[in-house]
Amino acid sequence: MTFLGRFVLGAYSKLLNLYPHRFRDEFAIEMQTVFERSVMDATREGLLPLLLVCGREFVGMPLNILKEFWHEIQGEAAIVQVSSFVPWKPGSWGESVWAGLPHLLIAILFAATSALANTGLRAVVGIVLGLLILAGFLTTIYYTWRNRWPVWSASWYGYIALIVLLFSTLPYQYWEGLAGRIFIGLRFVILLMCLLTLLYWLSRRNPIEGLLMAMPVIILYWFPVMEFVPFPIRFWLILWLFLLPGLTAIAINRLNDIKKAVWLVLGASMLNGLPIAYARTYWNTIPREYSSPPTIGKMAELFSVPWLASGALVLGPLLGWGLWNLGRRFGKVGRASALLVIAGMIVNLFGHFSYWWWFSKESYLNAIQIFALYQPGAASSIFMVYAGLAAILVGAIGLAVLSWDQNNSLTIALILVPLALPLAARFPTYFGYTVNLAGMSLELARLSDIYQSLIFLIGAGWLALSGWMIPCLYDQPHPDGVT
Repeated sequence: MTFLGRFVLGAYSKLLNLYPHRFRDEFAIEMQTVFERSVMDATREGLLPLLLVCGREFVGMPLNILKEFWHEIQGEAAIVQVSSFVPWKPGSWGESVWAGLPHLLIAILFAATSALANTGLRAVVGIVLGLLILAGFLTTIYYTWRNRWPVWSASWYGYIALIVLLFSTLPYQYWEGLAGRIFIGLRFVILLMCLLTLLYWLSRRNPIEGLLMAMPVIILYWFPVMEFVPFPIRFWLILWLFLLPGLTAIAINRLNDIKKAVWLVLGASMLNGLPIAYARTYWNTIPREYSSPPTIGKMAELFSVPWLASGALVLGPLLGWGLWNLGRRFGKVGRASALLVIAGMIVNLFGHFSYWWWFSKESYLNAIQIFALYQPGAASSIFMVYAGLAAILVGAIGLAVLSWDQNNSLTIALILVPLALPLAARFPTYFGYTVNLAGMSLELARLSDIYQSLIFLIGAGWLALSGWMIPCLYDQPHPDGVT
């Protein structure tokens, strides 16, 4: 066989690895054999027949891969057991350490570069460690891809998603000419791939993986609170900010129990946020003319807003897939009700975001070129907020009616939890930017301390209700008794 023929067979073999594992295990050998025969026959006839064979196979392969992934998702939806997570075995200690390792690596990188501050070695050591950690990330990603995406790998992909997000917010709108157009196009392609990957990952309906992947979101939310905290204290706070999630990820993977994992995540966020809020309140370096007397109320506000908002964003995807798991047990009506709730939460959240953007005219959002795709307005934003609320309410009532005979407490929570999630996720907007609630003249940031405290207490109760409800959604029996 010619060199070109061997090259084509090698490339085809590599591309077969992109198919889902179950499909590849069943059909890859047969597909490889058939393609090899076609290539050998075409090689004997000349270059043009070989090119025609390659064109026929390679051009349609991306679409075929996407189709098989979709079929696998649908197949998993049909066969996944929804009875309980009790039968799952705890993860091994080795796998659990790998789940916490990315957080620990970032902590080591930060500690090493901070310890060498004001020395000539800081930049060199930071670059070397950064390259080593990047190599470790790439190696781990390749390993997890070849080994069917073990649960612990979700921790690593959470950081990859965060890196993509940071890359997408670089100010490319100031780049002119060909370079600017290339990077803008590249950014959108990477963002699209990231979103599709995240959608597939979440569609696997493993809430343990979802929590591990979302851990960097909690870390990111606490960084703004550390503004004006003196460096020696900030060093230990940031180190703790990465070490605790690492230990939490180890515990989550080891226990492999959604009922405990949700509370571990919320507890880790609380233990991270309380010392940060305390330091920001009592040990800050705010200029005297802008400072105010430190109080427990100020500390509670600094803690409550990011804690509630990050918790809402972390639990949101789990809530969505839990609602879908519940809805599909009741046939077409159940699935339609679940889709209404999920779509309503997304539309409502985007409406809140759109209204803030219109109200505040924050220009830095132009860094991700959203202005080229969407121009927010007051009327359209308010419409999305209340249309989303209406969809949530209709879908939640539908699910509540269908599930009333199985669990009355869960039925009540089904209505309360989805309605409040988008607003809780936008708490930093309404308490940090003095933005009115959409369609209302009320500004949460201008309420008296006692009313703000009441809102935070209600938010904490809502978050606790969410933490109780989500495991129940993954633990409900089928209405016919079939799991």
